[in-house]
Amino acid sequence: MRVLIAGFGNKFMSDDGFGPRVIEELTKLKLPENVELRDVGLCDVTLAPDLADYDLVIFVDAVKTGGEPGTLYVLEITAGDVETRVGNLTAKLSLHQTGVEEIIITAKAIGTLPRKVVVVGCEVERVELGEGLSKKVEEAIGNAVKLILEFLAGDKSAEN
Repeated sequence: MRVLIAGFGNKFMSDDGFGPRVIEELTKLKLPENVELRDVGLCDVTLAPDLADYDLVIFVDAVKTGGEPGTLYVLEITAGDVETRVGNLTAKLSLHQTGVEEIIITAKAIGTLPRKVVVVGCEVERVELGEGLSKKVEEAIGNAVKLILEFLAGDKSAEN
């Protein structure tokens, strides 16, 4: 089983740097060799073709839904439910012009969507020019890492 964990965001726009910061923390751990970590920054749908190389993809991103800053949201998506889980979202979750939603929809359309996709989003407090995360978003990094490790440990179905 090949796994990609991709962190989206701009480290120079305060809380939008959540995804890359989670990737930084994960690089400090000894992860299995089949797990690839990528800080994808503000990538666009050109990432979609690469997803064919993986059985599980975990996207990590900052989101703005109006919730409490630092709240983590987890969305599990399979190829069969892209339209209902992603395509019918009434509000864009990602803060970027091309967000996780567009990459997932594009990958499904071109036949490169992995069997399972997980989106881990963190509610932002502020997105403004400047480095560093707000306190609540910084505190959410450890919980996001734990969630990701649980997904890695729990996805035994892809080993066969």
